[in-house]
Amino acid sequence: MTTNILVIYLSIVSLIGLLAIWWARSALIKIKSNRSERVRKLDNFDSIETSAPDDSSGFAEIDAAVGNIENRFSIIGKVTVFLIVTVWTIALAFPFLNSIPAALVSTLVAISSVVLGIAARPLIENIIAGVVISFSKAVRVGDTVVIDEHYGTVEDISLNHTIIKLWNWKRLIIPSSKMLSKEVLSLTYHDSYIWVHIAFYVSYDSNLDQVKQIAIESVQKSENFSSNEMPGFWVMEMEKDAYQCWIAGWTNSATKAWNLASDIRTGIAMQFQSNGIRAHSFGVDISPHSLKP
Repeated sequence: MTTNILVIYLSIVSLIGLLAIWWARSALIKIKSNRSERVRKLDNFDSIETSAPDDSSGFAEIDAAVGNIENRFSIIGKVTVFLIVTVWTIALAFPFLNSIPAALVSTLVAISSVVLGIAARPLIENIIAGVVISFSKAVRVGDTVVIDEHYGTVEDISLNHTIIKLWNWKRLIIPSSKMLSKEVLSLTYHDSYIWVHIAFYVSYDSNLDQVKQIAIESVQKSENFSSNEMPGFWVMEMEKDAYQCWIAGWTNSATKAWNLASDIRTGIAMQFQSNGIRAHSFGVDISPHSLKP
């Protein structure tokens, strides 16, 4: 390679390297700011409405989450810059590789592969998965989710693990490498609106008009109901001993969805008891005369 070509090559590689570092740092700062601002707007990390024993815990959790986001993206930024500089250095040194003994290069590559492949494999897997999750919008700090039938709120995402604050305030800690492969039901991914539906049964001798009215009123009377539209009522199945009915209504948050579902069940159960409505038609006669042969 002639001197002029070498100078042009090194200049282009240097420019590309500087632009890559500038772009990566700018992108990371923007993402970090957006994530921190979003968390700041959250009221708390509770997946159901409750009062904390410590009144300041909600603000402390939000501050801690913002701090964790900043620390995480600071580490990602340093790792990203290191990788860019490493690739940049290799690219700059590429024209001079012919002067390095091939045996030395092969030895260094072999040693590096063994160390990374055996000793640091779990750590590297978690870090890579943590970086992928960090840039993904599928799971974000503050989202209300259901994972492995556990209902809670994403409290923290680090490079090594994701912490889910469950509805009972226990913490579910999932390694990043496992979190990346899990199916997640997000209740707040696109928006916070949820159509809550409850299934229940009534006997065939029940007045369906009355049942429908009771079910609809149980939704409308709840303070957690968002009156975007009238509650929906359907007879879903006609089983052997009863109708299977659904009642559904809108609410505007996962926390309210939990409470709305409870309000609907409670309202229907209380009204069924008051009006003598049975849940099924099947009955067993245990009077003395029924036991005679």
